[in-house]
Amino acid sequence: MRLFISILIFIFYALSSSCQIRIDADLGLKLDGKTKFQEIKSTVWNNLTEKLAALEKNDSVGRKSILRQMKKWNREFWINEYYTNGKGEVKPHSKVVMDALEIRNREESRSGSRAQAENWISNGPISTNFSTLHGEGVGRIDRLAFHPNLANTMWAGSPFGGLFKTTDGGANWYPISSFVASLGVSGIAINYNNPNIIYVLSGDGDSNGGCFNGGYCLPFGELRSASNGVYKTVNGGESWTKLPDFPDVTNSTIYQGRNLIIHPTDPTILFAATSRGLYKTIDSGANWTKVTIGNENIWDVKFKPGNPQTMYCVGNDNIKRSTNYGNNFIQLAVDGLNLATRISIAVTPANPNKIALLAGRSNNQNSLVGVFISSTSGDNFDLTYNDNDDNLFYNYIDLNNVMNQVDYDNVIAISPVDENIILAGGLCLWRSEDGGYDWSQETAYWPASDFLHEYIHPDQHFLAYAPNGALYVANDGGVYVSYLDNGDDWDFIETGLSATQFYHFEWENDEGDPWGGAQDNGILQRINYYEYTTYWGGDGYDVMTDHPWRAANGNSDDIYYTVNEIIRSDDTDISVPQNVCDNCPKNFFGNLAMDPMDENIIYVGYQIGLFRSTNAGDDWTSIGTQPSNWSISTCPSDPDIVYVAGATNTNNGLIQKYNAPNWEPINNPPSPYTGSLKITDIEVDPLISDLVYISVGGVVPNAKVFTTSTGGSSWENISFNLPNVPVFCIKKDEFNGLYVGTSIG
Repeated sequence: MRLFISILIFIFYALSSSCQIRIDADLGLKLDGKTKFQEIKSTVWNNLTEKLAALEKNDSVGRKSILRQMKKWNREFWINEYYTNGKGEVKPHSKVVMDALEIRNREESRSGSRAQAENWISNGPISTNFSTLHGEGVGRIDRLAFHPNLANTMWAGSPFGGLFKTTDGGANWYPISSFVASLGVSGIAINYNNPNIIYVLSGDGDSNGGCFNGGYCLPFGELRSASNGVYKTVNGGESWTKLPDFPDVTNSTIYQGRNLIIHPTDPTILFAATSRGLYKTIDSGANWTKVTIGNENIWDVKFKPGNPQTMYCVGNDNIKRSTNYGNNFIQLAVDGLNLATRISIAVTPANPNKIALLAGRSNNQNSLVGVFISSTSGDNFDLTYNDNDDNLFYNYIDLNNVMNQVDYDNVIAISPVDENIILAGGLCLWRSEDGGYDWSQETAYWPASDFLHEYIHPDQHFLAYAPNGALYVANDGGVYVSYLDNGDDWDFIETGLSATQFYHFEWENDEGDPWGGAQDNGILQRINYYEYTTYWGGDGYDVMTDHPWRAANGNSDDIYYTVNEIIRSDDTDISVPQNVCDNCPKNFFGNLAMDPMDENIIYVGYQIGLFRSTNAGDDWTSIGTQPSNWSISTCPSDPDIVYVAGATNTNNGLIQKYNAPNWEPINNPPSPYTGSLKITDIEVDPLISDLVYISVGGVVPNAKVFTTSTGGSSWENISFNLPNVPVFCIKKDEFNGLYVGTSIG
């Protein structure tokens, strides 16, 4: 039969790191000058491993801190390894996608046809049921915008899931940016004279861009979150146009968008806060001017209520003011603010002269620099609160000194009718009713963490009062609203916010519902067509069931999934963590596979090797140190054969074959493939054990899909006309058709 390749048309969202990684002076020196992915990964991992080994056995706080950093680094490693070039250097994700889409659009214009079919529909989740153990969440939302006149109309932006709109107060959301190449939203501005005119600043606005105190910039830390500039629609989102770039931005410039605001009386004037400075347009984005000096990171910008002549913007460690409509800004003197690495700002019509700042520092366990209040439009500031024992960036119990991510979640808002009511936070929300001097925790990190505070999903990214007085917060789980009670009670308004960042899916054995491992939202189980429930919290990754198509005798209802470790759940809903090995990297994702004949024989692959259990995970044995951290696949026609692919911290990647009880030599694919390119998936023919297909990540042209009919002794390149973007997965159907999923479809 004819072999063909079909490009799937669902989008694989580039998964982001949901918290901030840290680089201290020691690690910064070790990383200095390194540009290749594997070198950076090896240096970081060795540094953290050494620090972990040096801790006292009873130092649980220090251990949690390092393990959490390992987890955050792993997220960066996972996605950036898909975007390496032939030299092993990571390329800008958004530029790779943009270039590929432009090429495809030109080809479609010449041919007069579209490569995409039009009959795909979303399978959710559009909502999740609340779990008393693990909470709820559909996906990360970073920015909100409100209709100036219609209280029930608003917009929500995801850093990797696009732009959504609701016209019924959040009861239902729908996407309006399906064909925008950049899915990230870091700012939303609505033309109040014509709300069909919408501006979006692209990218991930809550990333530090990979640059850290001391001047070191991670070579790939800013690539995943980069902005492509500002997009505009004049028809409510049916079509979008990319506006001209900022004046000092070239095709090779990497930067982050932070926020986008529109002038309150002249909708042709907008301001864009970015990691390179603050930009102004007076002609609806046709031309931009930089209004701050140099390339200073600007986190946010605000107009003084009722007086657009006065404006404020905040950088990493300072606040600036303009008194000439934002044409230039002067830094204000605020004692102690220079210790900060990120600042949030709030103003209020209840007192137009009032400014509230929430300042934090990511380079110190005492991360709360303080709350600073001005009642003089910035002429003077008072430090009203800086108690790190009750730290506004933290949440509960013993996590107070461990989970420092102030550069990631950092929000503050003032009531529009009572200047003394201020809400602020990071992981959770806190409230002051006396103008910022005394604070009480308002929300809980886990549903059952203390039973004293109402739960909302952690990691707060946006906090603001709508024109009707309702308080909205956007976080890693979606959008919540507090109706007219300043945060006493919260409603989750998530239906339709399909921004879930899935790593893997699997079909359940008995009921046929899919399970998925998701960034920030754990393990999700579909319970009806669109609705899911949160089965496990945190970060989900791989999921595996004993479905009959996976194992001939599969029928026990066991489900295996990897979070920070492997967990097995059975039909009694009892979840049991699996202790694979004492030195297994629990904060690094493990790949799962099952014997094709026996559901009790399962495999997990890590960078340190391949492990097998013959009793459904109760006991594990190492069967080799061959790196298996990229992909593993059992062989349907021969249960003794397992194919693995992976890379060590110091060596390039390779694919290998285990033919029990021995490992057999296998060759890597030919040029243009290089060992710096990640082998993302392995598909073994169901009838012929030596017939194997592999998909390849990276941005090397014509190095996308390879096949062997000899078990790996020789390979054929069948990349054909696939675009030069990472290929994430490959699947063969019963008619010998091959399907691949890429970063553009």
